[in-house]
Parts: sequence; structure tokens; C-alpha cells
Amino acid sequence: MDDEETILDISSNMLGQYGYTTIDAISGEDAIEIYKKEKGRIGLVILDVGIPGMGGHKCLRKLLEIDPVTRVIISSGYLANGGTKETLYAGAAVFFIGKPYRLVEILKKARKVLDKEDD
Repeated sequence: MDDEETILDISSNMLGQYGYTTIDAISGEDAIEIYKKEKGRIGLVILDVGIPGMGGHKCLRKLLEIDPVTRVIISSGYLANGGTKETLYAGAAVFFIGKPYRLVEILKKARKVLDKEDD
């Protein structure tokens, strides 16, 4: 999920080239609605914390209410501090990747999160 369509397109294309199926959301509200309908098909959420509307932190909290073991990669153009750090400690399998990220970074991070054993 990202509010910048260019980033969504590039990320979806990159992940798609390596066999991942993506579902795009442009806001936290959009992501919540999609997750409610499609959570059985979603193994990983890539969440930009700097989104308009409800914001990334509140979106993550709502995702965790729906499914406490939601696997999430938090994405931000800022360092993992302040509000981003608080979001990282919200629970579930939550990891951080800084923007702009390279293909190899997002692929490694996605694989790490998806391979994480449920506790």
C-alpha cells in the first residue's frame, strides 16, 4: 500500500516478475477494506507509514485487529524512529524497509517475512 501510484506500479511489477501476486491499495481505508475481503489470499502487507487519511500506524492497528498474525513490511522514506518505530513495535511479523528500496532488498525482506514461522 502506497499513496504514490508510481511506487505502487513499480513495486507491483517488480514483485510480479518474481512470481508474487499483488493487490494495490492507495490509502489505509482502501487497504482495510481489501484486507477484510481478501485476507485469506494475502500473505504479506507492504505498508507505507506516511500515507494520508488514517495514516500507516492506525492502518496497521486495524489490520492487526482483523488478523493478529498479519505479516507486514513497514515502508518509509524516513529512518525508523519516532512514529515509525512505534509502528514497528505494534506486533505481528513487522519489519522495516527504507525508501527508496532496491529490488533485491524488497525481495529478501518479503521472503524473510513470508518464511517466518508462526509463534
